[in-house]
Amino acid sequence: MDSISLVIPALNEEERIVKNLLEICLFLDSINNLEYEIIVVDDGSTDSTSREVSELGITHQNIKLLSLNRNFGKEAAMHAGLVNSTKFDAVIVMDSDLQHPPSFIPEMIDRWRQGFKVINAVKSDRGNEGVSKSVLVKFYYWLFRSFTPLDVELDSDFKLLDQVVVRSYTELIEHNKFFRGLVRWMDYSSATIYFKVPEVNDKLQSSWKNANLLRYGMSSITSFSSLPLQIITFLGLTTMVISLIIGGLAIYDKLAGNAVDGFTTVILLILMIGSILMISVGLIGVYIGKIYDEIKRRPSYLIDYQKSNIFK
Repeated sequence: MDSISLVIPALNEEERIVKNLLEICLFLDSINNLEYEIIVVDDGSTDSTSREVSELGITHQNIKLLSLNRNFGKEAAMHAGLVNSTKFDAVIVMDSDLQHPPSFIPEMIDRWRQGFKVINAVKSDRGNEGVSKSVLVKFYYWLFRSFTPLDVELDSDFKLLDQVVVRSYTELIEHNKFFRGLVRWMDYSSATIYFKVPEVNDKLQSSWKNANLLRYGMSSITSFSSLPLQIITFLGLTTMVISLIIGGLAIYDKLAGNAVDGFTTVILLILMIGSILMISVGLIGVYIGKIYDEIKRRPSYLIDYQKSNIFK
């Protein structure tokens, strides 16, 4: 008997969480020689998500609730679920809204039983995603490829991880974890399957906003690369060269007795240097902020033990 845990982060999913969990169970029940447990990590929902999962767990005892005492973000929710899944032979991480089709779970388990430590489910397309978000996502992946040695384009959080990988991941001591990037970085033997993102109606669209995407992108890139800091040095050298050229021309015109207007050139130069300095200070501030978060060593999540039934 193989034992599998499904880690499913959820945030304000009261309308469909029960229906979706039951659908996931149908596919898991069809797999031979498999014991499973579903751990729903309620990431501080403000609706009745946790109550719906708890009530479902009364009749389906392999469905457990791990409730965080506030919203810590999806990365923290996945980490909390993985920490509480190290006793299983493998763990599958997937979304609660079925944007990660549960019909692929049997294939993922088959590939894992063949000996692969990581099964990556990769999107063959991005579904009915909005134009603005699609442009931002493509730009983010371009930046990530440019600044880091990793390529996670079209990758998703829909993965199967062997117990060895789960233990390695949970032992990483950094505070702000980027799940997809770290799994790639660990570089265990892996297989890839492709899935198409199902169409969803407008009412059930993801709450992942463009502002969240920008913050997420900045955090993930700075977690894996210090190249942006090196770009500051390049910009400084470029500005210095331009300044030397403009200064040399000004001195030449002065010695030649030509009238030097100067004001436009000086203003443009000051604006350019000022802009580069402000961007540089802001970028350094991002890295200092990440260092500050790390050295505080605060936990990435806190558990609401009164709501959680996983420990009972």
